[in-house]
Amino acid sequence: MAKGSLFKTLTALLTAAALFFCGGISVYAEESEYADVDQVYSKNGNEIVYISQDQFLYNFKGQNPGVTICGYAGESTTLNIPHLINGREVSEIDEEAFKGDENVETVIFPHSIKTLGENSFCGCPNLVTVTLASGVKDLYKVFNDCPKLESMIFPQGVNSIRESFKNCDSIRYVRFSRSVTSIGEYSFSNCPSLRQIEWLGGIIKLNNAFDGCTALEAVTIPEGVVLIDGAFDDCTALKEINLPQSLLYITGGFTSCSSLTNLELPGKVLFVNEAFNNCENLSKLKYSESTTISETAFLKCPKLVLEKEHNFIGKLLGWSAIILIMALAGYITFRVLTVMTENLKREKAREEKAARKPS
Repeated sequence: MAKGSLFKTLTALLTAAALFFCGGISVYAEESEYADVDQVYSKNGNEIVYISQDQFLYNFKGQNPGVTICGYAGESTTLNIPHLINGREVSEIDEEAFKGDENVETVIFPHSIKTLGENSFCGCPNLVTVTLASGVKDLYKVFNDCPKLESMIFPQGVNSIRESFKNCDSIRYVRFSRSVTSIGEYSFSNCPSLRQIEWLGGIIKLNNAFDGCTALEAVTIPEGVVLIDGAFDDCTALKEINLPQSLLYITGGFTSCSSLTNLELPGKVLFVNEAFNNCENLSKLKYSESTTISETAFLKCPKLVLEKEHNFIGKLLGWSAIILIMALAGYITFRVLTVMTENLKREKAREEKAARKPS
């Protein structure tokens, strides 16, 4: 073979080998770009969604982030959210991740979940059971319009609930842990099957949280609540209300409770305003003489008779204390004057004795 031909042949072979080798590297790089995650599910520009081995869709947000669940591609009706995917902590459920999901019936959250995005489970028509964990501190617009959800137990760690369970037609029982300090507006509005609310304490203020819960017949507000500013309006079956001794102000809360007939306000309540309007069957209200009742507190209550309690025992004890204090003060004054008089007498006697001694 001529030297020129041999040179050309070697050049061609080397070029082919180089192309193959480089091509192999290129393919390997493409395949290993996401080697530390499970699998790319979809890609839209710089936004990449991955799918885990158990079919959860997820992405990453920020620098050194935790995993954010953004959907589910499997067929199971139970979503047992993992606390780790590929060694990374699952910390968040994305906004609208499962909104309107017709398949999900049960959701179980791990302690690693810190945030439930807005509308993340709203409008799930077959969702029956939700098990929260202590990592979630605040809920805002999470489970509204879930008609089959039956109950909610909030674990220690949850702090506030706002507009998260309204229009849940089947919810019957709710329990709040001591860590829950705020139940905001519309949290459980229009839940027509709600019959029992269990409080473990911690609540300070109640807003319009349970409006339109038409099956609720009795409620006991926990100790610690100082202000009710709306809470149980349009609860037409509500017959029994037990208010805490800590309560100071009622500025709304029981309008149009048509089954309410009798009520006793705790003695510490200072002010009531626009709280019991349109309670058409409310016939008797007991309150302390220290409570100020606004003219707009009981509008359209045609049967109502107000019964002011005069605290005779308190007054008697008060006057007794005053008399005792005055008597004690008088006794002390008498003793002081007696001692001073005796000292003066002794001093005068010493002076007279000294004066009689011969010089």
